[in-house]
Amino acid sequence: MMKIRSLAIVLLIVLSVCGQGSAQDKQPVRSEQRHFSAEDPGVKKPVAIPDDVLAILSKDEFIRDVLEDEKTLAGKLPQTWFSASAIHLGGPDKIDLVVVGVGPLMGANVTTFWVFRATPSGHELALTAAAHDLNVMKTSWKGYREIELVSATAEQVSSVMLRWDGKQYSAYQETLEPVQ
Repeated sequence: MMKIRSLAIVLLIVLSVCGQGSAQDKQPVRSEQRHFSAEDPGVKKPVAIPDDVLAILSKDEFIRDVLEDEKTLAGKLPQTWFSASAIHLGGPDKIDLVVVGVGPLMGANVTTFWVFRATPSGHELALTAAAHDLNVMKTSWKGYREIELVSATAEQVSSVMLRWDGKQYSAYQETLEPVQ
């Protein structure tokens, strides 16, 4: 009887140690920023903006207009005008980007957001939108996470839900609510 009890205790200890080892082997999933706001001075976990993304941004008509207003050459796109955060829109293997306009790219209670998806040949622009907030949702459509844009006026709050259509993010639902 004592041998069975001792064997059971040893077995429990072995199972306990093995269970702890496998739990330690699992890497915790890093939390990524999913809410971006015109109220914030930038993103919470900034990453460097790759050259291919800067090249795409330099062709954006809005940015070109601001460059002209600021008397800055198009080839001298100031990186201080942007804050970027890594996000996984289409799965854990590809690191996509949300780029937020800051400084002269911001308006009153609004900023511009650019969403880039990673492809084998570099980054591709998936969304350009001016809003107060951009929320990356947990839900997905066609393999990419849905995105919500929120804007507000003195009279109403607008929410636009976007889904990946295979080429870009497109609106599929809009709600307007009066400000209380």
